[in-house]
Amino acid sequence: MATRLLHIDRTETSPQVDLDLEHGRLEFIGRSLPANSEQFYSRVYLWLDDYLRAPLPETVVNMRLDYLDTSSSKHLYNIFERLNAVSERGQKVSVNWHYETGDEEMAETGEDYRDFFKLDFRIIEVAELF
Repeated sequence: MATRLLHIDRTETSPQVDLDLEHGRLEFIGRSLPANSEQFYSRVYLWLDDYLRAPLPETVVNMRLDYLDTSSSKHLYNIFERLNAVSERGQKVSVNWHYETGDEEMAETGEDYRDFFKLDFRIIEVAELF
């Protein structure tokens, strides 16, 4: 059983992660280029897989990332893939992909994920991510 809350502090190379079992919320804030992305994201996968056995009727994902390296992109793909499976079973999954004004690359990255998955995906421009 996953802990009800998972919090990982933000560093220069890894995002702050807040996963809240009780409210069905996942938040990623910062930049993602951890030295060992497998190790970093394995904690997220463990929590998420446990949560997805009995998800809430609605799950909300807030992404506020200003940079993603290639391996992090793959991990986000895997996370969205897991959430997509739940969405296909009839549970609502909303993704709020925030990007900073002028950061077209992150806006396009969000659009790419939106095109891959059948999730309620919103691309949201903000003045400041964090």
